[in-house]
Amino acid sequence: MEKSNIYLTRHGARIDTDDPDWLKKCLHNRADDPHLSSAGRLSALELARALSRSQQSGVCQLKHIVSSPYTRCVETAHIVAEMANITVKIEPGIAEVNSTPNPKFLDACELREQFPLIDTSYSPVMTREDLSLEYSDGACAARSATTALQVRENLAGTILFVGHGASCLGIAGAFGQRGYVGYSSLTHFVQRYGKWELDGVLGDVSHLSDKRTSLDSAW
Repeated sequence: MEKSNIYLTRHGARIDTDDPDWLKKCLHNRADDPHLSSAGRLSALELARALSRSQQSGVCQLKHIVSSPYTRCVETAHIVAEMANITVKIEPGIAEVNSTPNPKFLDACELREQFPLIDTSYSPVMTREDLSLEYSDGACAARSATTALQVRENLAGTILFVGHGASCLGIAGAFGQRGYVGYSSLTHFVQRYGKWELDGVLGDVSHLSDKRTSLDSAW
């Protein structure tokens, strides 16, 4: 199985950074599950275009998009999926820091009602019930690193992971890099001679019109 390419991105900018009253306007009470702002949707579209250019140039063919179940990640992933004409796999193992006993995210079947490209046949490495309470970015990063390596083992072809600050920290670590990445940035890992290497820079923002917001979010 071809397992030599990994892409990593973080969700786009969140609505709660722009609109403190966003939850009052939603039809749910999931305060930890904001959707993208208009700027976040734009950066996700720019990300999708960058990945499309990579595919058209023959750099690699994206086969899988694996996303955290939180709406901001799924929305980002779905914008990429629409352009790439593939589905989105929901993986709770790369979700945000799990600081509550009952994390407030939707299951794949529920998400599909809003995002039709969700692959409900995918069996995640970790389920909601598998998540333990976490009190630090480090705990989330460790869990996400383990999950990402297992996902890489399970799936053939190029994967795009869509996560959060802490989970992306862990995924980057799983493939040999250290550091946070910003909103809708893009990181490419390539396996050469059995070792994962960074192709380009960690958290590349060259495809974004608003580079500063992404760079400022990389913590």
